[in-house]
Amino acid sequence: MKISKIKNEFGLQIFIEEDNSCLSIFYGGNLDLYWSINSNKRTMENDPKTDSFIITKENYGLYSLFEKLYNDIKEINLFEDLEEDKDRYRLYNSSYYQELFDEKNNTITWYSDETAREVANYLQIKKEKERFIINFNIQEYIEGYDRDFASLYYIPIRFRNSGSRYDPFNIIFMRMYERLKEIDDINDYGHQIHMEEYLYDKEHQKILSKTL
Repeated sequence: MKISKIKNEFGLQIFIEEDNSCLSIFYGGNLDLYWSINSNKRTMENDPKTDSFIITKENYGLYSLFEKLYNDIKEINLFEDLEEDKDRYRLYNSSYYQELFDEKNNTITWYSDETAREVANYLQIKKEKERFIINFNIQEYIEGYDRDFASLYYIPIRFRNSGSRYDPFNIIFMRMYERLKEIDDINDYGHQIHMEEYLYDKEHQKILSKTL
């Protein structure tokens, strides 16, 4: 897994690459946050409407940020002074919380703020053992709605800073992006190997040796 960063006029665009896929997280010209996936895995013959990216402990700093994002959504960690409002979000579905977090299936679901929920691309983050599976999905177009943008190789998800249907949970994604800017690539000079990265690599090598 490789992490790289490119500075543009809106800040850092962060690329997380693995095999033939690239997860990109960045601010757009409208100052909203975007997650997107670029890959050549999808074809018209398999499933052109979904694509996925997996975060493992190969880079434990990166994994920890996704774990914190997941836990902050699950535990409704917005602001310290909103502790008493957590039950309100859970019980009354404020800001679509019950759609946003499915505790039974350990899944976060975010419908892009680009267009109407009925046709918007949507993102799912599923916690599964010691990894996070990030699924990007395209919905069927419905006549009369503004079409969301996507192509065979590219699916974007928009997180509005203002006017998000999931407000104020967009704050958690913005906060994660700020922390992500400090994460280094495990191949960078001076990267300090975390014990979890060492254990992951040992286990991965053991699995590979069994398949040879």
